[in-house]
Amino acid sequence: MNDLSILKQKASVLERKGLFRRAILVWQEISLGQTFSQYERELALIHLKRLSTIIDKKAARQREGLKTFPDRYKNIAQDKDKIIQLLHQGVSAKEIQHLTQRSRDFIYNCKRNS
Repeated sequence: MNDLSILKQKASVLERKGLFRRAILVWQEISLGQTFSQYERELALIHLKRLSTIIDKKAARQREGLKTFPDRYKNIAQDKDKIIQLLHQGVSAKEIQHLTQRSRDFIYNCKRNS
């Protein structure tokens, strides 16, 4: 196996694992490598654009997800009561985090102040 095939394989493994930023670094290494053919460098650029698009779409979905909870600052007292109640029931902090969409720090502050 030559250097190019090792790098391609490494990039594809990273992509399958969902590690897109690390895969981008490998494709950048290929695109900037002077020992590779022009065709291979252009192919690497195509992969870079594709991965950048995937990352941009993922970031946009995350921003949209944050917009679905615009009133989280209005319900602080209600959420504190709910968190304290769930903590007394024995629910873990991780589960409470998923149920209430509150940060881990917020949950532990509620636990400490209860």
